[in-house]
Amino acid sequence: MKRIEVFMFVFLLVWALPHGEKALACSCMELPPVSEAKEQADAVFLGEITAIKELDMQREVTIAVQEAWKGVEANTITIYTGFNSADCGLPIEAGESYLFYASDWSERENSRFLTSTICTRTTTAASAAQDIKELGAGKKKFIQSQPAPSSERNANWIIPGILGSIVLLFVLSWIIRKMRN
Repeated sequence: MKRIEVFMFVFLLVWALPHGEKALACSCMELPPVSEAKEQADAVFLGEITAIKELDMQREVTIAVQEAWKGVEANTITIYTGFNSADCGLPIEAGESYLFYASDWSERENSRFLTSTICTRTTTAASAAQDIKELGAGKKKFIQSQPAPSSERNANWIIPGILGSIVLLFVLSWIIRKMRN
């Protein structure tokens, strides 16, 4: 009886822990040409990183936009990326400028959750001369904006998941006890 309960507890504990994408290694296909990358991206812009905030499973990057070719209206934008190349995160530094190709992964219609990875054409501004030439003249006037709120709200599933696992554990224990009696 005790062994089954311990096994169920350990199983549910491991099941409830965040895992999945974080454990996967990053593997990218060949980068598309500039025109195709622009078409696939939801936002293409040149900007300087003003802040990098480390969250639970990603980094939140605040960028002062200098020029935009697609999907950017504000002078400040926030994107999300992994921590390193193992989780497809960009090798970026605050104070440096980059040409970003970002995708919108938001699940809500009126919000944006822009991400960029090493599997995009995102690169340092110094290495982006050919891309910028092919993109042509971009937009350089933007509306003033506030950085987007932190993506920590996306981690709101953790507490309900743990509570649900505990309830499931008690229900399974109750069922097993009833079956044995």
